[in-house]
Amino acid sequence: MQLIGLSVSNFRSLADVQDIPIRRQTILAGHNDCGKTATLDALAFLLGERDIQESDISRFAIGAAERTALPALGDEEPPRTVTVEGRFELSTGEAKLLNTSSPVRIRRRFVEGQGARLEWESLVPQCLELRDVQGLKVSELRDLASSLGLNLRPGQTNVRASWVEVLEEHAALSPHVTDWAAAPPVVKDALPQLLYFKGDSAESPEAVVRSILTAKLREYTLDETTRQKITGLEDDFSKQLQEDADQLRKLVLERCAFDEFTLEPQIQFKPSVISVALAASASGQQTVPLSAAGAGRSRRVTLALWEASQQLLSEATEDSAGGGVIIVYDEPDTHLDYDHQRRIMEMIKASASGAQSTVVVATHSLNLIDGVDIQDIVHLNSRNGRAYIQSLTSNDTDADTRRFLSNMATSLGFRNSVLLHERCFIAVEGATEYAALPALFKLAFGYPIQSAGIALWSCGGNDGALNFAKFLKEHHRTVKFMVDADSLKDKQKEFNIDRLKKQGFAEDDCLFIGNPHELEDVFGNDQWADTMNALWPRGDELQWKPEDVEALRTEGKFSKKLHTLVRDHSSDAPRSKEEMVVALTRRLRGPSDIPPSLIGVFDTAMKIASDAGQRYWPEDD
Repeated sequence: MQLIGLSVSNFRSLADVQDIPIRRQTILAGHNDCGKTATLDALAFLLGERDIQESDISRFAIGAAERTALPALGDEEPPRTVTVEGRFELSTGEAKLLNTSSPVRIRRRFVEGQGARLEWESLVPQCLELRDVQGLKVSELRDLASSLGLNLRPGQTNVRASWVEVLEEHAALSPHVTDWAAAPPVVKDALPQLLYFKGDSAESPEAVVRSILTAKLREYTLDETTRQKITGLEDDFSKQLQEDADQLRKLVLERCAFDEFTLEPQIQFKPSVISVALAASASGQQTVPLSAAGAGRSRRVTLALWEASQQLLSEATEDSAGGGVIIVYDEPDTHLDYDHQRRIMEMIKASASGAQSTVVVATHSLNLIDGVDIQDIVHLNSRNGRAYIQSLTSNDTDADTRRFLSNMATSLGFRNSVLLHERCFIAVEGATEYAALPALFKLAFGYPIQSAGIALWSCGGNDGALNFAKFLKEHHRTVKFMVDADSLKDKQKEFNIDRLKKQGFAEDDCLFIGNPHELEDVFGNDQWADTMNALWPRGDELQWKPEDVEALRTEGKFSKKLHTLVRDHSSDAPRSKEEMVVALTRRLRGPSDIPPSLIGVFDTAMKIASDAGQRYWPEDD
């Protein structure tokens, strides 16, 4: 299973946080006490690796609307509840094993006074009583069968298994609906393994080794042959305990005067590595247990173990039904110098590359945040103790991306987002390019232009913007201009060669857009005609044709003539060229709709950005 989304309610500061996106590698960023560790602990609760404690239940749960829907426990106030839900993509093998489609929703729900229960959204009987037949007592099974007019078949003995069989057969034939129900053991076994590494000194090498080897041990138990052996042992021990259970049952019946009392032990083996002894020695030194070694040596060993874990735990394939692994790091760069922090980042990337592995990291370290795509960052913030998230989606605009970067930089204590991801500054001529190019880039490559390390800004023919470009260049920042193809030779253009030379730039500093003159040229006649018919229909009810657009591609400014044509024949015409180009951009559906010449300009810009960034200044500067 591949976790792709997480929702949490009433867990510490996470009062109601929905749809936290989880990708192959996800960075949880934000200031202290904003909910990063709470998110990781909530994930551990979902996967069954920790129990709910009293301190976990959010104070925001008091008075929450969902409490009124919970059954009372005999007191005046309904119980509090904690819910952690995950959305999981299934491999081919898992979808077949679980007999369901992908994605699947699974949640673990804790109800005060009732404990926790793992549930999944699936096709279940419409009759509520038939949804958890396995969890009913013998008397409850008989009563339910009687209410439904069901009896045992000839030859069946009057035991619990027979009543379960009759009711499950009836449930299979009854009307079904999609709803939450108790997750069967096969769902629990398919959940990913969790490795939870803490970055503080409390995370000893011994604890790391136990986590890694326990995960591998449980992975081995999912093998069909091994699973059968374990199930056989569980059945054998259950039978052996039954005699002892019957004796206890009879004693309770005698002392409590019950009409009936059932006691059926259920055995489950959950293998784990309970301890491990580690020792090490340096050249010419005596071997010393790590528990007696210094903190520095233990920290180096822990880091090495983290790096080794990604190799050991990345052997699953996409089609396997083994559940995969989620590796969680809470402040992994604590007490590490810069070089080791960069090693951590490389380790995280390697860990996330496994077929069924996911890495989630909580940090406020710029060294980690700056090393991933901004789409992989989830920014957490808090107001009045309540956590909120901000992340980027496929539908976010360039303005949303800039807002996200700015908010995250502010939260982390930086003065502006220039410190985040922006390695290459590219100036564009005006509002049209500034609005359209980021959207075109994202459609072409699937991620924001900022993820490529590129920051656009609109110069708008302003000499002040050129002065700023000169300032950036003098301070060893990479600066380029993305301009219309005819800009350098046209003295009426904002970025003609004479103006650029005055600020110390040359033709080599320009990336040219246009076929042959400007941005609007690069789009095909069919693309323009489609947009015009959809958004700016002619007043005479005729259809715009590609030939109408082609006729404008002669001498003179194509964009101006096109805008004039639309305004002359449509009452819905766009007010400006910027609006016209942005509207066309929104009509495009995929990378194949992006003109090849524009793809080439973007590729060049990305190569420049990949080699850019801040540099050491030469001594003679």
